Amino acid sequence: MRRGVWIVLLLVLIAAGVAALIYGYIRPPRREAGQGSRRESRSIESRLIAVAPPTVRTFVVRVPWVGVIQSTSTVELIALVAGRVQSLAATDEMPIQAGASVMVLGGPLIVAQQAKIEANLESLQSQLGLAHQNVQRLEQNIKEQLSTRNDLATAQEAQLKLQAQVRDAQMALQALQEQTHVVAPIAGVFTNRRVNIGQTVKADDVLGAIVDPNHLRVVASLFPPAQTPLTGKEATVRITTNRTVPGIVRRIVPQADSLGATTVWIEGPQIDQQLRPGQTVAGEVIMEVRPSSWAVPESAVLYHERDQPYVLVEVQGRYERRNVRLGLTQEGWVEILSGLQPGESVVTQGAYEIAGREFSSQYRVED
Repeated sequence: MRRGVWIVLLLVLIAAGVAALIYGYIRPPRREAGQGSRRESRSIESRLIAVAPPTVRTFVVRVPWVGVIQSTSTVELIALVAGRVQSLAATDEMPIQAGASVMVLGGPLIVAQQAKIEANLESLQSQLGLAHQNVQRLEQNIKEQLSTRNDLATAQEAQLKLQAQVRDAQMALQALQEQTHVVAPIAGVFTNRRVNIGQTVKADDVLGAIVDPNHLRVVASLFPPAQTPLTGKEATVRITTNRTVPGIVRRIVPQADSLGATTVWIEGPQIDQQLRPGQTVAGEVIMEVRPSSWAVPESAVLYHERDQPYVLVEVQGRYERRNVRLGLTQEGWVEILSGLQPGESVVTQGAYEIAGREFSSQYRVED
């Protein structure tokens, strides 16, 4: 019995020794408390920080605008006489050729005016016929020495006056007929119709308009910097989020609008081809192009308590604050106008992590 107990104890001791040897072999070496965590933190931090010199980029100064598309050739159709709309030859938004009929005016007023002119014309033509006969009779009497040449001259003068009156009456009748037939003065699109069949209109009432859709302009309102020339500046018209149409500022309207904005005309061949009158559009006028500007990523720029911008510059193994003057911000890059010297490198990634630690004014670059 005792012999069995001793055997069991011996086996236990052997197992404990083997376990101790195995633990000693695989146990990691001892290190000072906190040393591993500090090195690991430094390693992670070094991977989060990136340093690079400023890059050279092109920055564009743009001024936004809003506006509407208008035709450069728009003619309003005006009623030249009072009357009633009898018929419409053109439908709304219909293409129409120059000289084509748009509508016809009639009604009691025009009928009465036409009848009066025709009656006067008929009377004058009758008088002219009698005057012509009188002249012929006097010419015969002179041959027979029954009338004098003074009598003939007086009769001829009366005949000439009647001829002029007849021509005036004929022209008045023709003018009335032309005034009652409203035609397109230019080729374009009939639009903005303001009357219907049977409606009575007065002289000088606007009936509609003919718009030339092939020659357009953008009438745009914007707030440019003071004393900045606009004529000849390039502009873009935004059609969709990713699509624009180019144009040129052709004219500045002298008078500002009710909000004090400057109104300009933007024109261009692609505006004629791709846009239509009446569209409301927006875009930008390119005021200035800066092709060789220093720039850093937005992530490199930090701010003091008073919103003074600065960057962290790597100088001889340390990070130093450097106040900078900023320009434009475009596509994630910030223009640096002053504050950096050639050859200097700034923290482009991890600047906020560095600024978040406690420091006085400098930081040692991690090994």
